[in-house]
Amino acid sequence: MTYYIAYDPLTLQIKNWYEYTHVLDQDDEWVHVEIVPPLHYQCVKVVKDENGNPKVIRDDEKWDEKFTHEMKILRNNRNQLLLKSDISQLDDIKTEMSDEKRTEWVVYRRQLRDFPSTVTDPFNPVWPVAPE
Repeated sequence: MTYYIAYDPLTLQIKNWYEYTHVLDQDDEWVHVEIVPPLHYQCVKVVKDENGNPKVIRDDEKWDEKFTHEMKILRNNRNQLLLKSDISQLDDIKTEMSDEKRTEWVVYRRQLRDFPSTVTDPFNPVWPVAPE
């Protein structure tokens, strides 16, 4: 999904942000700008560059707050996936698995445990895939 912000060209204040598949008909006085990753639409601000032209930059304060929040969500989701995969570690289940399948589960669970320290974009995480 593509995200946009709309800002007032006089004050540079962000008035709205939205997601859409294409640019909306703009019947207002605001400037509409697509926000491209790694920027996050809720963590940007509009400032004037050295030539006095408006530009969209990351708002570090909002970014830090949003990043921390997203990492908490990510850890909670990771913990739920670990809980769901706990069954793979029960002795009676493990004895029915092949060595290869046990190794897949060990690798998957290690990837989950390490995931918070390896993820580069908590807003769009690419999760490890559980063995079948």
